[in-house]
Amino acid sequence: MLHQVPNSVIHATTSTTSHQTAASTDHTFHQATTNMTMEAANTFHQLPNTVHQVIHQMPHTNPLNNANVGNNHEVTTNITDETGNPDKDEHVLHPDGLWFPHRAVVDKVSATSYKSYFKGPYCNWKMTPLHVQQRWWNAFKHEFSWDPSVAKLVKKGWKSKVSRRLTGIVSKVCNEPGYEAEWCPRIVREEMIRIRSEEENQKKAEQCKKNRNGNGDHKIHHRQGSISTDEVRLKLEKKLGYHPSPSEVYYETHADSGGRFVNAKAEAVWNDFKSRKTANLQCEVENRKTEDELFLEATGGWSEKGRIFGLGAAADSFYERPGDRRTKKSRTNYAMEQKRELDETKENLAETQDNLAETQKALAETQRIVEDLHEQFRLIVQANNLSTTPTSTSLS
Repeated sequence: MLHQVPNSVIHATTSTTSHQTAASTDHTFHQATTNMTMEAANTFHQLPNTVHQVIHQMPHTNPLNNANVGNNHEVTTNITDETGNPDKDEHVLHPDGLWFPHRAVVDKVSATSYKSYFKGPYCNWKMTPLHVQQRWWNAFKHEFSWDPSVAKLVKKGWKSKVSRRLTGIVSKVCNEPGYEAEWCPRIVREEMIRIRSEEENQKKAEQCKKNRNGNGDHKIHHRQGSISTDEVRLKLEKKLGYHPSPSEVYYETHADSGGRFVNAKAEAVWNDFKSRKTANLQCEVENRKTEDELFLEATGGWSEKGRIFGLGAAADSFYERPGDRRTKKSRTNYAMEQKRELDETKENLAETQDNLAETQKALAETQRIVEDLHEQFRLIVQANNLSTTPTSTSLS
Protein backbone atom coordinates (compact mmCIF):
# COMPACT_ATOMS: atom_id res chain seq x y z
CA MET A 1 0.00 0.00 0.00
CA LEU A 2 2.85 2.33 0.82
CA HIS A 3 4.56 1.75 -2.56
CA GLN A 4 1.40 2.33 -4.59
CA VAL A 5 1.06 5.92 -3.46
CA PRO A 6 4.04 7.33 -5.37
CA ASN A 7 2.83 5.73 -8.64
CA SER A 8 -0.59 7.26 -8.31
CA VAL A 9 0.94 10.62 -7.58
CA ILE A 10 3.34 10.41 -10.54
CA HIS A 11 0.45 9.46 -12.81
CA ALA A 12 -1.46 12.46 -11.57
CA THR A 13 1.44 14.78 -12.31
CA THR A 14 1.67 13.69 -15.96
CA SER A 15 -2.02 14.22 -16.69
CA THR A 16 -2.54 17.75 -15.35
CA THR A 17 -0.97 21.17 -15.52
CA SER A 18 1.93 22.01 -13.28
CA HIS A 19 -0.04 23.97 -10.66
CA GLN A 20 -2.90 21.47 -10.62
CA THR A 21 -0.37 18.67 -10.33
CA ALA A 22 1.30 20.28 -7.35
CA ALA A 23 -2.01 20.85 -5.57
CA SER A 24 -3.28 17.35 -6.32
CA THR A 25 0.03 15.86 -5.26
CA ASP A 26 0.02 17.73 -1.97
CA HIS A 27 -3.57 16.65 -1.31
CA THR A 28 -2.83 12.99 -2.15
CA PHE A 29 0.30 13.03 -0.04
CA HIS A 30 -1.52 14.61 2.87
CA GLN A 31 -4.36 12.05 2.66
CA ALA A 32 -1.99 9.07 2.40
CA THR A 33 0.28 10.16 5.21
CA THR A 34 -2.70 10.99 7.42
CA ASN A 35 -4.23 7.53 6.89
CA MET A 36 -0.95 5.74 7.57
CA THR A 37 -0.22 7.82 10.64
CA MET A 38 -3.72 7.32 12.07
CA GLU A 39 -3.58 3.57 11.45
CA ALA A 40 -0.19 3.26 13.13
CA ALA A 41 -1.26 5.49 16.00
CA ASN A 42 -4.41 3.44 16.58
CA THR A 43 -2.33 0.28 16.70
CA PHE A 44 0.11 1.94 19.06
CA HIS A 45 -2.55 3.22 21.44
CA GLN A 46 -4.38 -0.08 21.62
CA LEU A 47 -1.47 -2.00 23.11
CA PRO A 48 -1.02 0.07 26.28
CA ASN A 49 -4.64 -0.74 27.09
CA THR A 50 -3.76 -4.41 26.89
CA VAL A 51 -0.84 -3.83 29.21
CA HIS A 52 -3.05 -1.99 31.68
CA GLN A 53 -5.59 -4.81 31.55
CA VAL A 54 -2.93 -7.42 32.32
CA ILE A 55 -1.51 -5.34 35.16
CA HIS A 56 -5.02 -4.78 36.51
CA GLN A 57 -5.53 -8.55 36.66
CA MET A 58 -2.51 -9.06 38.90
CA PRO A 59 -3.35 -9.87 42.55
CA HIS A 60 -3.54 -6.90 44.89
CA THR A 61 -4.59 -6.22 48.44
CA ASN A 62 -7.44 -4.01 49.46
CA PRO A 63 -6.65 -0.78 51.31
CA LEU A 64 -7.22 -0.77 55.03
CA ASN A 65 -8.26 2.18 57.13
CA ASN A 66 -7.22 1.65 60.71
CA ALA A 67 -9.48 2.67 63.55
CA ASN A 68 -9.24 2.80 67.31
CA VAL A 69 -11.58 -0.03 68.24
CA GLY A 70 -10.99 0.30 71.93
CA ASN A 71 -12.47 3.81 71.97
CA ASN A 72 -15.73 2.86 70.27
CA HIS A 73 -14.65 4.41 66.97
CA GLU A 74 -16.20 3.10 63.80
CA VAL A 75 -14.09 0.44 62.08
CA THR A 76 -13.90 1.44 58.41
CA THR A 77 -12.54 -1.42 56.35
CA ASN A 78 -12.57 -2.80 52.85
CA ILE A 79 -11.31 -6.18 54.03
CA THR A 80 -13.32 -9.00 52.50
CA ASP A 81 -14.85 -11.94 54.33
CA GLU A 82 -12.82 -14.29 52.13
CA THR A 83 -9.36 -13.53 53.50
CA GLY A 84 -9.62 -11.22 56.51
CA ASN A 85 -6.73 -8.78 56.90
CA PRO A 86 -3.92 -9.87 54.53
CA ASP A 87 -1.41 -7.87 56.57
CA LYS A 88 -1.94 -10.19 59.57
CA ASP A 89 0.15 -13.00 58.11
CA GLU A 90 1.40 -13.91 61.60
CA HIS A 91 -2.18 -14.38 62.88
CA VAL A 92 -3.65 -16.90 60.44
CA LEU A 93 -6.84 -18.72 61.43
CA HIS A 94 -7.20 -22.38 60.45
CA PRO A 95 -9.08 -25.31 62.05
CA ASP A 96 -5.80 -27.25 62.25
CA GLY A 97 -3.89 -24.36 63.82
CA LEU A 98 -4.89 -21.10 65.47
CA TRP A 99 -8.63 -21.37 65.99
CA PHE A 100 -11.49 -20.20 68.22
CA PRO A 101 -10.75 -22.49 71.19
CA HIS A 102 -7.41 -20.75 71.69
CA ARG A 103 -7.39 -18.08 74.37
CA ALA A 104 -5.72 -15.51 72.09
CA VAL A 105 -8.61 -15.77 69.61
CA VAL A 106 -11.25 -15.76 72.36
CA ASP A 107 -9.78 -12.57 73.81
CA LYS A 108 -9.87 -10.90 70.39
CA VAL A 109 -13.49 -11.93 69.90
CA SER A 110 -14.40 -10.18 73.15
CA ALA A 111 -12.17 -7.15 72.55
CA THR A 112 -13.58 -6.48 69.08
CA SER A 113 -17.25 -7.01 69.97
CA TYR A 114 -19.03 -6.03 73.21
CA LYS A 115 -15.89 -4.58 74.81
CA SER A 116 -15.38 -2.19 71.90
CA TYR A 117 -18.96 -1.12 71.19
CA PHE A 118 -21.91 -1.67 73.53
CA LYS A 119 -24.50 1.09 73.19
CA GLY A 120 -27.77 -0.71 73.87
CA PRO A 121 -29.43 -3.56 75.81
CA TYR A 122 -27.88 -6.34 73.75
CA CYS A 123 -29.01 -9.11 76.11
CA ASN A 124 -28.21 -11.80 73.56
CA TRP A 125 -27.25 -12.23 69.93
CA LYS A 126 -30.82 -11.99 68.62
CA MET A 127 -31.33 -8.68 70.42
CA THR A 128 -28.16 -7.24 68.91
CA PRO A 129 -28.95 -5.03 65.87
CA LEU A 130 -27.61 -6.18 62.52
CA HIS A 131 -25.48 -3.08 62.05
CA VAL A 132 -23.82 -3.74 65.42
CA GLN A 133 -23.18 -7.37 64.50
CA GLN A 134 -21.58 -6.22 61.26
CA ARG A 135 -19.50 -3.65 63.13
CA TRP A 136 -18.17 -6.33 65.47
CA TRP A 137 -17.41 -8.63 62.55
CA ASN A 138 -15.51 -5.90 60.68
CA ALA A 139 -13.43 -5.21 63.78
CA PHE A 140 -12.61 -8.91 64.16
CA LYS A 141 -11.56 -9.22 60.50
CA HIS A 142 -9.01 -6.50 61.14
CA GLU A 143 -7.13 -8.75 63.58
CA PHE A 144 -6.70 -11.98 61.57
CA SER A 145 -6.21 -13.42 58.11
CA TRP A 146 -7.37 -16.77 56.74
CA ASP A 147 -7.51 -18.90 53.63
CA PRO A 148 -10.59 -18.45 51.41
CA SER A 149 -11.22 -22.20 51.67
CA VAL A 150 -12.10 -21.80 55.37
CA ALA A 151 -13.84 -18.42 55.13
CA LYS A 152 -17.29 -19.85 55.90
CA LEU A 153 -15.92 -21.79 58.86
CA VAL A 154 -14.30 -18.63 60.22
CA LYS A 155 -17.55 -16.66 60.02
CA LYS A 156 -19.48 -19.52 61.61
CA GLY A 157 -16.90 -20.00 64.36
CA TRP A 158 -16.82 -16.29 65.11
CA LYS A 159 -20.61 -16.04 65.29
CA SER A 160 -20.84 -19.04 67.60
CA LYS A 161 -18.10 -17.74 69.87
CA VAL A 162 -19.30 -14.13 70.08
CA SER A 163 -22.93 -15.13 70.71
CA ARG A 164 -21.92 -17.47 73.53
CA ARG A 165 -19.55 -14.94 75.05
CA LEU A 166 -22.22 -12.26 74.87
CA THR A 167 -24.82 -14.40 76.64
CA GLY A 168 -22.39 -15.34 79.39
CA ILE A 169 -21.06 -11.86 80.02
CA VAL A 170 -24.54 -10.27 80.05
CA SER A 171 -25.64 -12.83 82.63
CA LYS A 172 -22.63 -11.93 84.74
CA VAL A 173 -23.24 -8.18 84.40
CA CYS A 174 -26.90 -8.49 85.39
CA ASN A 175 -26.57 -11.05 88.18
CA GLU A 176 -23.39 -9.87 89.90
CA PRO A 177 -23.81 -6.32 91.30
CA GLY A 178 -20.14 -6.12 92.18
CA TYR A 179 -18.95 -6.95 88.67
CA GLU A 180 -17.46 -3.88 87.02
CA ALA A 181 -17.84 -3.70 83.25
CA GLU A 182 -16.30 -0.47 81.98
CA TRP A 183 -17.56 -1.17 78.47
CA CYS A 184 -21.22 -1.32 79.63
CA PRO A 185 -22.84 2.06 80.47
CA ARG A 186 -24.83 2.10 83.71
CA ILE A 187 -28.10 3.01 82.00
CA VAL A 188 -27.70 0.09 79.58
CA ARG A 189 -26.99 -2.27 82.45
CA GLU A 190 -30.16 -1.20 84.24
CA GLU A 191 -32.20 -1.65 81.07
CA MET A 192 -30.87 -5.19 80.55
CA ILE A 193 -31.69 -6.11 84.15
CA ARG A 194 -35.23 -4.84 83.60
CA ILE A 195 -35.65 -6.83 80.39
CA ARG A 196 -34.32 -10.03 81.92
CA SER A 197 -36.63 -9.67 84.93
CA GLU A 198 -39.80 -9.64 82.83
CA GLU A 199 -42.10 -12.62 83.37
CA GLU A 200 -41.83 -13.99 79.83
CA ASN A 201 -38.04 -13.94 79.91
CA GLN A 202 -38.06 -15.60 83.33
CA LYS A 203 -40.20 -18.41 81.94
CA LYS A 204 -37.81 -18.93 79.06
CA ALA A 205 -34.86 -19.01 81.43
CA GLU A 206 -36.54 -21.62 83.63
CA GLN A 207 -37.41 -23.77 80.63
CA CYS A 208 -33.83 -23.62 79.36
CA LYS A 209 -32.64 -24.65 82.80
CA LYS A 210 -34.96 -27.67 82.79
CA ASN A 211 -33.83 -28.64 79.30
CA ARG A 212 -30.21 -28.59 80.36
CA ASN A 213 -30.87 -30.57 83.53
CA GLY A 214 -32.98 -33.23 81.86
CA ASN A 215 -34.83 -35.30 84.45
CA GLY A 216 -32.29 -34.65 87.20
CA ASP A 217 -32.27 -32.02 89.90
CA HIS A 218 -28.61 -31.10 89.54
CA LYS A 219 -27.68 -27.54 88.64
CA ILE A 220 -24.19 -28.51 87.49
CA HIS A 221 -24.07 -29.34 83.78
CA HIS A 222 -20.36 -30.06 83.27
CA ARG A 223 -17.02 -30.14 85.04
CA GLN A 224 -14.98 -27.91 82.75
CA GLY A 225 -15.46 -24.66 84.62
CA SER A 226 -15.34 -21.44 82.62
CA ILE A 227 -13.33 -22.77 79.66
CA SER A 228 -15.04 -23.99 76.51
CA THR A 229 -15.39 -27.62 75.49
CA ASP A 230 -13.06 -26.98 72.59
CA GLU A 231 -10.38 -25.80 75.01
CA VAL A 232 -10.91 -29.00 76.99
CA ARG A 233 -10.43 -30.94 73.75
CA LEU A 234 -7.08 -29.25 73.12
CA LYS A 235 -5.87 -29.88 76.67
CA LEU A 236 -6.98 -33.51 76.53
CA GLU A 237 -5.21 -33.93 73.19
CA LYS A 238 -1.99 -32.66 74.74
CA LYS A 239 -2.44 -34.97 77.71
CA LEU A 240 -3.22 -38.12 75.69
CA GLY A 241 -0.84 -37.49 72.82
CA TYR A 242 -3.49 -38.07 70.16
CA HIS A 243 -6.77 -36.57 68.95
CA PRO A 244 -9.45 -37.52 71.49
CA SER A 245 -12.79 -38.87 70.32
CA PRO A 246 -16.03 -36.98 71.02
CA SER A 247 -17.01 -39.60 73.61
CA GLU A 248 -13.69 -39.10 75.44
CA VAL A 249 -14.20 -35.33 75.55
CA TYR A 250 -17.76 -35.88 76.77
CA TYR A 251 -16.64 -38.19 79.59
CA GLU A 252 -13.87 -35.74 80.57
CA THR A 253 -16.35 -32.89 80.94
CA HIS A 254 -19.29 -34.75 82.51
CA ALA A 255 -17.84 -37.43 84.83
CA ASP A 256 -15.29 -37.40 87.63
CA SER A 257 -12.44 -39.84 88.21
CA GLY A 258 -14.83 -42.19 90.03
CA GLY A 259 -17.25 -42.37 87.09
CA ARG A 260 -19.93 -40.20 88.74
CA PHE A 261 -21.75 -37.94 86.28
CA VAL A 262 -22.81 -34.37 86.94
CA ASN A 263 -26.52 -35.08 86.38
CA ALA A 264 -28.97 -37.77 85.36
CA LYS A 265 -29.25 -36.70 81.73
CA ALA A 266 -25.48 -36.77 81.23
CA GLU A 267 -25.37 -40.29 82.68
CA ALA A 268 -28.31 -41.43 80.55
CA VAL A 269 -26.55 -40.35 77.37
CA TRP A 270 -23.41 -42.24 78.37
CA ASN A 271 -25.32 -45.40 79.23
CA ASP A 272 -27.14 -45.22 75.89
CA PHE A 273 -23.79 -44.90 74.13
CA LYS A 274 -22.42 -48.00 75.88
CA SER A 275 -25.56 -49.97 74.99
CA ARG A 276 -25.23 -49.00 71.34
CA LYS A 277 -21.58 -50.09 71.35
CA THR A 278 -22.53 -53.50 72.70
CA ALA A 279 -25.29 -53.94 70.13
CA ASN A 280 -22.98 -52.79 67.36
CA LEU A 281 -20.58 -55.67 68.06
CA GLN A 282 -23.35 -58.13 67.19
CA CYS A 283 -23.60 -56.73 63.65
CA GLU A 284 -21.66 -57.94 60.64
CA VAL A 285 -18.31 -56.24 60.29
CA GLU A 286 -19.28 -54.45 57.07
CA ASN A 287 -22.45 -53.12 58.73
CA ARG A 288 -20.88 -51.84 61.92
CA LYS A 289 -20.87 -48.15 62.72
CA THR A 290 -17.98 -46.18 64.12
CA GLU A 291 -17.92 -45.14 67.78
CA ASP A 292 -18.27 -41.52 66.73
CA GLU A 293 -21.45 -42.35 64.82
CA LEU A 294 -22.83 -44.26 67.80
CA PHE A 295 -22.07 -41.42 70.18
CA LEU A 296 -23.79 -38.89 67.92
CA GLU A 297 -26.90 -41.08 67.92
CA ALA A 298 -26.79 -41.38 71.72
CA THR A 299 -26.76 -37.59 72.14
CA GLY A 300 -29.73 -37.18 69.82
CA GLY A 301 -27.70 -35.66 66.99
CA TRP A 302 -27.75 -32.04 65.93
CA SER A 303 -30.50 -29.99 67.51
CA GLU A 304 -32.58 -27.39 65.70
CA LYS A 305 -30.30 -24.74 67.20
CA GLY A 306 -27.25 -26.41 65.70
CA ARG A 307 -25.85 -28.00 68.86
CA ILE A 308 -24.90 -31.46 70.08
CA PHE A 309 -25.64 -32.22 73.71
CA GLY A 310 -22.52 -32.29 75.87
CA LEU A 311 -20.02 -31.16 73.22
CA GLY A 312 -20.62 -27.43 73.17
CA ALA A 313 -18.22 -25.54 70.94
CA ALA A 314 -16.25 -28.73 70.19
CA ALA A 315 -19.09 -30.19 68.11
CA ASP A 316 -17.75 -28.72 64.86
CA SER A 317 -14.36 -30.29 65.56
CA PHE A 318 -15.85 -33.77 65.40
CA TYR A 319 -18.93 -33.68 63.19
CA GLU A 320 -19.97 -32.02 59.97
CA ARG A 321 -23.18 -30.07 60.22
CA PRO A 322 -26.11 -31.22 58.05
CA GLY A 323 -25.83 -29.68 54.60
CA ASP A 324 -22.25 -28.54 55.12
CA ARG A 325 -19.41 -29.60 52.86
CA ARG A 326 -16.04 -28.78 54.28
CA THR A 327 -13.43 -27.81 51.76
CA LYS A 328 -10.29 -29.94 51.94
CA LYS A 329 -8.07 -27.53 50.08
CA SER A 330 -5.15 -26.60 52.32
CA ARG A 331 -3.53 -23.20 52.61
CA THR A 332 -0.39 -24.52 50.94
CA ASN A 333 -2.28 -25.73 47.88
CA TYR A 334 -4.09 -22.42 47.64
CA ALA A 335 -0.81 -20.50 47.81
CA MET A 336 0.64 -22.69 45.04
CA GLU A 337 -2.42 -22.04 42.88
CA GLN A 338 -2.10 -18.30 43.42
CA LYS A 339 1.60 -18.45 42.52
CA ARG A 340 0.81 -20.31 39.30
CA GLU A 341 -1.77 -17.70 38.31
CA LEU A 342 0.68 -14.91 39.10
CA ASP A 343 3.37 -16.54 36.96
CA GLU A 344 0.93 -16.83 34.06
CA THR A 345 0.00 -13.18 34.44
CA LYS A 346 3.66 -12.18 34.39
CA GLU A 347 4.21 -14.24 31.23
CA ASN A 348 1.24 -12.57 29.55
CA LEU A 349 2.57 -9.18 30.55
CA ALA A 350 6.02 -9.96 29.15
CA GLU A 351 4.47 -11.14 25.88
CA THR A 352 2.39 -7.98 25.65
CA GLN A 353 5.45 -5.84 26.27
CA ASP A 354 7.28 -7.67 23.45
CA ASN A 355 4.34 -7.01 21.14
CA LEU A 356 4.42 -3.37 22.13
CA ALA A 357 8.12 -3.14 21.32
CA GLU A 358 7.52 -4.71 17.89
CA THR A 359 4.68 -2.29 17.22
CA GLN A 360 6.82 0.68 18.20
CA LYS A 361 9.52 -0.60 15.85
CA ALA A 362 6.99 -0.95 13.04
CA LEU A 363 5.68 2.54 13.73
CA ALA A 364 9.20 3.96 13.50
CA GLU A 365 9.69 2.20 10.17
CA THR A 366 6.36 3.58 8.93
CA GLN A 367 7.37 7.09 9.92
CA ARG A 368 10.67 6.66 8.03
CA ILE A 369 8.80 5.58 4.90
CA VAL A 370 6.45 8.54 5.23
CA GLU A 371 9.40 10.88 5.48
CA ASP A 372 10.95 9.32 2.37
CA LEU A 373 7.68 9.74 0.49
CA HIS A 374 7.46 13.31 1.62
CA GLU A 375 10.95 13.98 0.27
CA GLN A 376 10.06 12.30 -3.05
CA PHE A 377 6.91 14.40 -3.35
CA ARG A 378 8.90 17.53 -2.58
CA LEU A 379 11.41 16.74 -5.30
CA ILE A 380 8.63 16.01 -7.80
CA VAL A 381 6.90 19.29 -7.05
CA GLN A 382 10.19 21.16 -7.26
CA ALA A 383 10.97 19.55 -10.61
CA ASN A 384 7.54 20.42 -11.99
CA ASN A 385 7.91 24.02 -10.85
CA LEU A 386 11.29 24.32 -12.56
CA SER A 387 9.98 22.86 -15.82
CA THR A 388 7.16 25.39 -16.04
CA THR A 389 9.15 28.50 -15.04
CA PRO A 390 9.80 30.79 -18.14
CA THR A 391 13.46 31.31 -19.03
CA SER A 392 15.07 34.49 -20.35
CA THR A 393 15.59 32.89 -23.78
CA SER A 394 11.96 31.92 -24.20
CA LEU A 395 10.79 35.40 -23.20
CA SER A 396 12.95 37.08 -25.83
